[in-house]
Amino acid sequence: MENLKFSNMKILFICSTDNMIWQFLIPHINDLLAYGAKVDCVCSKTGFWFDSLKDMGFNMIELKLKRSPVNMTNFKGYQFLKNLQKTENYNLIYCQQPTGGLMGRFIGKKFNIPVIYTAHGFFFFKGNSLIKNFIFKTAERYMAKYTDILLTMNDEDFMASQKFKAKKKYKINGIGLDLDKYQIEDKTNLKEELGIKENEKVILSVSEFIPRKNYKNMLKSISLLVKEREDVKYLMCGTGNQFEEMKDLAEKLGILDYVKFLGYRKDIDKIMKISNIFFHQSFHEGLTMGIMEAMHFSLPVVSSNVRGNKDLIDEGKGGFLTNPEDINSQVKALQKLLDNEALCEEMGRYNHEKVKDYSLSKVRMQLQKIYKENGFFD
Repeated sequence: MENLKFSNMKILFICSTDNMIWQFLIPHINDLLAYGAKVDCVCSKTGFWFDSLKDMGFNMIELKLKRSPVNMTNFKGYQFLKNLQKTENYNLIYCQQPTGGLMGRFIGKKFNIPVIYTAHGFFFFKGNSLIKNFIFKTAERYMAKYTDILLTMNDEDFMASQKFKAKKKYKINGIGLDLDKYQIEDKTNLKEELGIKENEKVILSVSEFIPRKNYKNMLKSISLLVKEREDVKYLMCGTGNQFEEMKDLAEKLGILDYVKFLGYRKDIDKIMKISNIFFHQSFHEGLTMGIMEAMHFSLPVVSSNVRGNKDLIDEGKGGFLTNPEDINSQVKALQKLLDNEALCEEMGRYNHEKVKDYSLSKVRMQLQKIYKENGFFD
């Protein structure tokens, strides 16, 4: 790999979804292009993101992939990728997420091509079932032998990776929060537009409506909270296959007057600005961008005490870490913050400073150092 240089390299960039590229990976692909590489992006087309990326000038190739690496439909893409490699002769594979990592490393092994794999969160983790952890850890251990550079994003994953036989292993601070794109000073009348009274406190969640994000328990927590106080509005930003199911649950819980399903939003910065608390109770994570955004906007965070989240949130300093199944502890944490504006401000200031270590500029510097160390440029 020491003879490979970005300046004359063709890279096959494999990702499970177009949304992942759109939200998180554009700056890093642009960096590869700026270094002189030719990059083809292979991913599923799940929304407007795929065509928008094409319009931006990225070379996009559609391949239907499922997020779960054990979904057998993924292996239909293996023949596609083999044919693509035979046609294009890529000399580096750069893969993301478990499915992209699995497919990319299979192709790397088949054609003896070096592979960089970014683990956005291993599919084995503390709190998962023993059987699933055994299966996924065994798979990662095997595939690591065909990984030239393994990038992890949190302490738990990095420690686990030390037992794998990847050639090089690094920990980076996520994919990087672009601090320059947000307009913190921008004061809007968004509260009025959303029908929120000036005296009402805003609790915000931003994530996909999928089972691991745990909206079900968060809605149950809000239903208990509003029995104690009525000066609360809960905003939920995102889309996903559980969107309608969670609407139905909110109706059954009798809290439709207190919650707002806002769908996919392009003005998260403005919504953060009118919020008081960020609420995130996922069952597992890699390193959550939503939490990082909330930290940047000086919000205290009530987060699940799981991998990735606990890397970001320091208990009692930037917020509270709770069991994602423990609704009562979540309500107590929310109530404590709602009752103490000074504590919210103190935690918000702490988070605003801490998240600077996870900035896009910081992560770019980390990656540049890794690339240089591995001879991709001088």
